[in-house]
Amino acid sequence: MANVKFVAVSRGLKGALNYVMNQEKSIDRLITGVNCIAQTALDEFEAVKKQFRKTDGRSYYHIVQAFAPDDPVDFDTAHEIGLKFAEYFQGHQCVVVTHMNTQHIHNHIVMNSVNFETGKKFHQSAKEMKQAKEFNNQLCLQYGLSITETKADRNQIPKWKKKLRDDIKRAMERSRSQQEFISLMNSLGYQVKWEANHKHITYTTPENYRCRDSKLFDATLLRENMELYFEMGGCEYLESCMDRCEYGDPIPTVDDVVCELASIIDSLIAGDAHRFHLETVHHSKREILMMLRKGKKIQHTRRVVDDGPEYEQYHGFSMTM
Repeated sequence: MANVKFVAVSRGLKGALNYVMNQEKSIDRLITGVNCIAQTALDEFEAVKKQFRKTDGRSYYHIVQAFAPDDPVDFDTAHEIGLKFAEYFQGHQCVVVTHMNTQHIHNHIVMNSVNFETGKKFHQSAKEMKQAKEFNNQLCLQYGLSITETKADRNQIPKWKKKLRDDIKRAMERSRSQQEFISLMNSLGYQVKWEANHKHITYTTPENYRCRDSKLFDATLLRENMELYFEMGGCEYLESCMDRCEYGDPIPTVDDVVCELASIIDSLIAGDAHRFHLETVHHSKREILMMLRKGKKIQHTRRVVDDGPEYEQYHGFSMTM
């Protein structure tokens, strides 16, 4: 996955070229000029501007093309992709440099704002930006790298994303744990990145589209709701709801279960315990964990075990924020 960011700059071309070609960040074979010589790019850029009397305004564009740390790309391949991306901007002089000094491989492309063939300045409209990102995505697919949408829009969901959402929910219906869910998604050809130190769940489709949970535009599939679903036995709860479903009633869904479990947790936190128990409240370890994550603190508790640890509950405790 190569994300692309454009920055239009009015001055400081010399400093930008010195920064991207810094020998502490790259090496000679990863520094290349397109339609110019990298080492003399400053003078060549300025000569074109003077030739067409375009020395004012935007002087250059600084483009950063960053690859995902887990994509199978090395420095030389990244540089090759950067050169092909620079060629997209026909008639523009570019210096392409691949940096090696950070965890994620990335290219810097410094592009002259003035076209040496037409004398026109590059105009970065929203449409042109989208086209450039789509070209970048096509390059990544050719090299077997993951890609992202050029622009995520909740009102225009592409087919691959609709299929991803449906497959996630079907996997949730059949999985009793996070691990089972990930294994099932893997069997369907998806990669799932669900790590403790990451805010989002990230999916990679069999076609190499990469998507975060937040870009699925479905509250059920947000990380916090999926964790609640698995930690509170959502699959078993869904099965019990289906068993109780009478003829003519709407068939319960994963969305219904997630909504109901969230409601239960919110009510327990709010102290509305009588909604679920007539007398003393019994909380399972799962419920306690969810409440603690919501900011509650245990004041006192007494453990009760009925018929073994499978039914272990914590009896008669109160929690406060």
